[in-house]
Amino acid sequence: MHRKDIGYGQVRSDVGHKVISSPDNPVFKLANSLNHRKGREKTGLFLVEGFKLVEEALISPGLVDTLFLSDKAEELLPAESMREGIPVIIISSRLARILAQTENSQGIWAICKQAAKGEFAASNFSGLLLILAEIQDPGNLGTMLRTAWAVGVDAVLLSSGSVDPYNSKVIRSAMGASLKLPIYTGILPEDIASLQKAGFQVLACDAAGEISLFQKDLKGKVAIIMGNEGHGLADHWQSIADSSLRIPLHEGVDSLNVAVACGIILYEAYRQRSIV
Repeated sequence: MHRKDIGYGQVRSDVGHKVISSPDNPVFKLANSLNHRKGREKTGLFLVEGFKLVEEALISPGLVDTLFLSDKAEELLPAESMREGIPVIIISSRLARILAQTENSQGIWAICKQAAKGEFAASNFSGLLLILAEIQDPGNLGTMLRTAWAVGVDAVLLSSGSVDPYNSKVIRSAMGASLKLPIYTGILPEDIASLQKAGFQVLACDAAGEISLFQKDLKGKVAIIMGNEGHGLADHWQSIADSSLRIPLHEGVDSLNVAVACGIILYEAYRQRSIV
């Protein structure tokens, strides 16, 4: 069902506060399809769940397309949605259980529009970039996005073969960062050459890196590459980097969780870049 068939983005006087109870309802079917990557890619939409995340989404003008509320949670309707004229769909408790992706759902969801950023252009950025190569775990990706947002990363570049950044677990782990950060997907190793031409220093994070993190200048145009949780950074990613970083570890410790390592590196970059 295409969005044009059900009038998304307009105040739906035909819905009002009538409770939808059939799983075959086209509006509900669209919302439920967004719990799957195929549905998100087909529509260019994604779903956020929970009052806090819905509130975060409502802060960004034009991001929220439609709100869904369980018939047991109508009192959670944010005032902002009323001011913006965002359509509100009430669903039965049974449908709410189908739609929920959390164990103790609050009964509120927002259909949001994925940002249309087009092709990544290195010339649009002049600060700190984070490149994530083949990250598979939604919790790790969400944590890294949250940290990137906290330290002021300009954009996140996510390689092909990575988990979908609009996956519900990623959205929850990122705690709103997914709604704020520019995220580019489908990045390939050959795309990194444009960063180097634009004056970016491209640094690979590796347990056997040639330079200690605390000895490297991380100011100016810097792009940091983090690798896969299981096998680390693949050779084809390492080979394009200008140099590689290692985090000093106590004797006998081989490596860190990728999200932890990412946090350490980003905060060292933040510390250096904050020094006047």
